[in-house]
Amino acid sequence: MRPRIPALTAALLAAVSLSAPVSAQPPRPESSGYWRTWAERTEYRETPDYDATLRYMRQLQAGTGSVDVQFFGTSPQGRPMPLMVVSKERAFTPEAARATGKPIVLLLCGIHAGEIEGKDAALELVRDMAVLGWEQAKLDRVILLVVPMLSVDGHERRSPFNRINQNGPAQMGWRYTAAGLNLNRDFMKAEAGEMRALLASVFQRWQPHLLIDSHTTNGADHRHDLMYDFSRGPVIPRSIERWGREHFEARIVPAFAAMGHEPAPYLSFKVPHRFESGVDSDAFTPRYSHGYAALQGVPGVLLETHMLKPYATRVDAVREMLYAIVADVAERPEVLIGTVRAARDEIASAARGRVTLSTTITDRADTLTFKGWRVEWAESPITGRPLARYMRDPIDYRVPIRRDVVADRVVAAPAGYVLPQEWAGVAALLDVHGIRYRRFRTAWSDTVERARVRAYWSRSKPYEGHFPITVTRIEQERRLESYRPGDLWIPLDQPAALVAVHLLEAQSPDGLVYWNRFDALLTPKEYAEDYVMAPLAEEMLAADPQLAAEFRARLEADTTFANDPRARIDFFYRRSKWADPQADLLPVTRALRRPPESALAPPE
Repeated sequence: MRPRIPALTAALLAAVSLSAPVSAQPPRPESSGYWRTWAERTEYRETPDYDATLRYMRQLQAGTGSVDVQFFGTSPQGRPMPLMVVSKERAFTPEAARATGKPIVLLLCGIHAGEIEGKDAALELVRDMAVLGWEQAKLDRVILLVVPMLSVDGHERRSPFNRINQNGPAQMGWRYTAAGLNLNRDFMKAEAGEMRALLASVFQRWQPHLLIDSHTTNGADHRHDLMYDFSRGPVIPRSIERWGREHFEARIVPAFAAMGHEPAPYLSFKVPHRFESGVDSDAFTPRYSHGYAALQGVPGVLLETHMLKPYATRVDAVREMLYAIVADVAERPEVLIGTVRAARDEIASAARGRVTLSTTITDRADTLTFKGWRVEWAESPITGRPLARYMRDPIDYRVPIRRDVVADRVVAAPAGYVLPQEWAGVAALLDVHGIRYRRFRTAWSDTVERARVRAYWSRSKPYEGHFPITVTRIEQERRLESYRPGDLWIPLDQPAALVAVHLLEAQSPDGLVYWNRFDALLTPKEYAEDYVMAPLAEEMLAADPQLAAEFRARLEADTTFANDPRARIDFFYRRSKWADPQADLLPVTRALRRPPESALAPPE
């Protein structure tokens, strides 16, 4: 008996008028001893280390003319970072791949190197299809790029004790890089060498049509063997979300379920382990893989198996989902290619209108059949609170799921941005993201907008090596500014326009301000001694009744301010002629019109 598709997925499938999903996969061939992967040889007790993984990739390369093993960078600890290209035509360069006209699918594994089933699943799938000839016709219609272990240094920090929650393999890698960075928080700030290599040498050069990212999740125990998410929400082009709902969720997910699996949307419970509380499924910001891909006009899919499932179960689920994706893309390649083309047209339009920076979930809920276990609660002498204990009694819970995502913060796109040349480090980041810019050849002056930060808060503990800043209030000041030869003009009539907006806007949740690139400008440079400023403040109050009324109102409304002598002095210092006119003023300029071509140097 086939397992039932979750109610939400079934409802979505019924709501759209599409051709039937791809058929379930035919029986896989039995692989001989020579072609068995390390995971198969050990009955999924182990996953191979870096060297053994690379040897097997070379074995696949030698076994067929359609597999090529390349390297796209070197890790901070000096390990070459492998990329496996699968192409019937031996289109082993980005230019040759694009010339085929086929969709290019990029699979990322080992971003978190302890969550490594994607690597073993991909090795099996490429072996089955490209070497053993199983369902090869489907693979022949797609070009597949596999990054088997992005965090190669984390992959080699192997231990049986890296993930306390996880059921195998016996030795697993580490979640972070050697420098302690989480690569799946690094797509926008791109600090890690591994991420810069991926974005510049794989994403930008190969220009994939689809990104798939494989992980293992923690959280509540349940019977679903794979959860998924896809690029969605008003931040991204509508065509990409439409592909996720009408093609991935309505065709591929049911085809995967027909193979005997129990898929469900990726979710988090409002109250941990309390299923009746309902679940939320928010849209991911662009610091994450599939959130970032969509800003670049590419659909992204997140795959999450569960930590407590046996490793063999997890590998099997990822391999069969990968097959379902490849099969669907191969059946109708024009759909995915058309989605990317439409997304880039939408990005061009968005760059001339309004851009959503952040989203929020509404209270509107669908119903999800969550396949869980019976939960018992007992007081824990350790925590002093009730502790969940999962029994092996299966229960189907009907729970509300909220994933209706709407715009929260929206900005009007400028004609482009100007960045002074002293911020050269930002220019290097633009290059990584493929954001085109030009330098001024001559001086240029115009009325522009610059953001002055009026209020913000920052984390009290470090996060990803930063104390991120959330700007809660800005003032966009229109002012005449002059720029010098060498300053950067960043136009928005380009494919990476959305990435540029999300990097450069002051209130972006993953922008340069958030990641502390402009902190030096938010630090006071001069101040007034109280015995100097207080007499001047009295003169200012006497001369300016409006200022006196503002000061009294602030004292009455803000007790923290009223009880802080330094803040009271600063109130007047910032309104005096000695105040720094550049204080809290960000360097990024929002241009109201494009500079004349004569002012710009040729593209670099």
